[in-house]
Amino acid sequence: MSKSSKETDLKKLLLVFLVFSVSALFAFSQSVDISGNLTMQAGYGLPNTHDNKGRALLGNTILETKLSSVMDESLVYVDSFFVYDSLNSQSANSAEGVVNKENSFALKLKEAYFDYSSIWWSLRAGRQIAAWGKADDIQITDILCPQDTTSVIAADYSENRMGIDALRLSLTGTQVQADAYWIPFFTPATLPFAKKNPLHDYVFPESVDGISITEPEGISDFELPEKKLYNSEFALRLSAYFSIMDVSLYGFYGWDDNPFIAYTATSTTEITVTGEYKRLCMIGTDAAIPYGDFVFRFEVAFFPNRYLQTNNEYQTALQEAGEEFDSAKKHHQVLGLAGLDWDAGSGFTFTAQYVADYVCGSKDSIDELSRKRLQQQATLSLDKTLLNETLTLSASGALDLKDYSSFSEVSAEYSLSDSIKLSVIGDFFLEGPDDKAGMFGEYHDLCAVTIKGKISF
Repeated sequence: MSKSSKETDLKKLLLVFLVFSVSALFAFSQSVDISGNLTMQAGYGLPNTHDNKGRALLGNTILETKLSSVMDESLVYVDSFFVYDSLNSQSANSAEGVVNKENSFALKLKEAYFDYSSIWWSLRAGRQIAAWGKADDIQITDILCPQDTTSVIAADYSENRMGIDALRLSLTGTQVQADAYWIPFFTPATLPFAKKNPLHDYVFPESVDGISITEPEGISDFELPEKKLYNSEFALRLSAYFSIMDVSLYGFYGWDDNPFIAYTATSTTEITVTGEYKRLCMIGTDAAIPYGDFVFRFEVAFFPNRYLQTNNEYQTALQEAGEEFDSAKKHHQVLGLAGLDWDAGSGFTFTAQYVADYVCGSKDSIDELSRKRLQQQATLSLDKTLLNETLTLSASGALDLKDYSSFSEVSAEYSLSDSIKLSVIGDFFLEGPDDKAGMFGEYHDLCAVTIKGKISF
């Protein structure tokens, strides 16, 4: 079967599923609630972005529809998106939704699950989203759900979280809760495959040093885990809620959401890009401790023998020597976070975080990786509400503590009514001293200002 035939069949299947789900809700439910929102975004490159100066870098119209139905102790919930992209920059991960050939329209099923709740236990089956950890917009233990990584402009970490197809069993006590997940089908992160996506060339460049690169056209060009029982993912969260603190423990055994890339020289003038997904194991914990107007947050994750991407120099040197190379190598990894939230009153809220990411191993083994042994960053955010809470001013930023590259975002959101909001958002990516790219500087040409309108219903 051709790729286009498979895409057509998948579209038909998704459409039939949505029609059946809506019909079932109206046929068997006691009540059906319909809500959603219509969002329009237009983003343009700032004057310091070279070829992107004044260029449209974001142009989406998104219709989100939510259907929920209560039937005795049960709940059916469906959350779907219809996206029109004027830049033809939409991509799909083969699991979340479908995209037309021109990459201008996308239909995405974010959540669709059945939930049954009793006094001390509950069961949820279907596509669902769960947030792990206490970090603010940073991934430490929050690896249960993959991310949509197709844009860094006016991006929202929580909105980019994607659903997983899972069965969740929850046991609930007075102050404790246990959630166990069985995830039979792997859902990878969505990558910017569309050639007109402004982020595409950063991830899949067409050439390097005059050598052309044969890049993947979609997620199916990578080596995905087979859909077999032994390739299932499993997760467990244990949470306890006390007056002095909230604490959680996490365990995960599954697959890394992002592929590990191999650059293979097929000739002196051409390189082929391939990728595969690797197994992943994580154990972690977090805690939130309130103290007056402050909340102290802590989070730690340990990844034993995690696969980490090898760099181009390592892969090239072994190929020139006629030897085989690995796209990823195993290392123990530890991530940690310490954060502070402060409700200063008068509409002011303040958040600060410190994040450390450390990889164990010898110096020679670390030199083979595409990252440094220790990566550190600090984040800061400030929000202020004005005019009877109809206007919200926000500023946030992250600083790379090695090369001192930085990212900052400022925004102003005004509520015309309870259902209509207008926003202006500015995103800035800056290099460190001596033009060091660091963690954020490579996206310098994606600095942009975005105008956003949202209508809720």
